[in-house]
Amino acid sequence: MAHETAFALWLIPGGAPAARLEELIEALARETGGPAFAPHLTLLGGLRGDGGALAAKLGGLRGDGGALRPVALEARGPATGSTRHQCVFLDVTPSEPLTALRRAAEAALGANANEAPFRPHVSLVYGELPAARRKELAADPRVLALAHEVWWADRIELWAVAGQTERWRCLEGVALERR
Repeated sequence: MAHETAFALWLIPGGAPAARLEELIEALARETGGPAFAPHLTLLGGLRGDGGALAAKLGGLRGDGGALRPVALEARGPATGSTRHQCVFLDVTPSEPLTALRRAAEAALGANANEAPFRPHVSLVYGELPAARRKELAADPRVLALAHEVWWADRIELWAVAGQTERWRCLEGVALERR
């Protein structure tokens, strides 16, 4: 893989909540003309290097007790941002298990995640929409219905995220093991 390709490490929610998120993301993509994408929380973004080497390092990722455990992702309500990938999203409570997993991932991948302060969130819409449209989407009853849910991330995946969203692909994934 090319050294200049961009990568991101995602936490993937599982089960019925993931299906609801996916359905909403796809519906909002159709309505806004934006891309659909897999439901995820970006644990680390802006990773650079060789995809194969990063994928191999992901396999060595371990939590404090050895195996990686599922992490609760507690939504805190809808929000909007000013960037394409933070157009409309659900903020997620920055819990200690989530923060610890991020630190472990940084150490395992040799990453420096100082690109921006960590703001855990689950994006619902990608795009460059006017502020009024973003606010309208954030107030949509379908979005509000998810605003205080708790999802369990049961998988961590390394994604190649260079270029158009439709071309992004998962390179490697690791299941987060229940006790």
